[in-house]
Amino acid sequence: MVKRIRVVLADDHSLVLDGLKQHLADTDDIQVVAAVTDGAALLLALEAYRPDVAVTDLVMGGMDGFTALAQIRQRGLPVRVLVLTALADGESLQRAIELEADGIVLKTEPPRQTVEAIRQVAAGQVVYPRAVHNWLMRRASRQQPANTPRHSDELSDREEEILALIAEGKPNQEIATTLHLSENTVKYYLKNIYRKLQIANRTEAARVYLKRKGKL
Repeated sequence: MVKRIRVVLADDHSLVLDGLKQHLADTDDIQVVAAVTDGAALLLALEAYRPDVAVTDLVMGGMDGFTALAQIRQRGLPVRVLVLTALADGESLQRAIELEADGIVLKTEPPRQTVEAIRQVAAGQVVYPRAVHNWLMRRASRQQPANTPRHSDELSDREEEILALIAEGKPNQEIATTLHLSENTVKYYLKNIYRKLQIANRTEAARVYLKRKGKL
């Protein structure tokens, strides 16, 4: 029997909550264990139910999703957080990333995309919409020194830096600290590195780096 993904939903619009609960009820691998309408209730539900994934809006009456997300990270609650929002402006999305949301889905997307994003986030993947992808790329380009040489036709300079740190055995948290990035931004870069190099894990990434340096 497949282990079901246990989910808590937080949104102060009943239509959104009811609609999402209905879509998730039609799946075999996702179980909604609680549905709440503000951030404070979300925190209580996380403590009580210990779900795998929290799906939360950012704008809610009472405690909003930004504050709840900050509290989740400060308390070290073992839950992955998927933001489901109507906000598509760069400032709001940037703030959600800096608060280490594991994924962001826009409410304008089809419900099936939210369902799939829950599965991806539960599996440890980072899920961001195109607007967030564009912002991350702009930020990465601003952080590159003008005279930094490019070492690969495939990877960006930042990706090359991360690849080198992977080869040194550095975990994501240490890479994030070294490069002054959030841990989720590091995960995003790792996802791109794996895709570009057509590899599946850190061991293969380290092997690629060492081969390039003539150490294998």
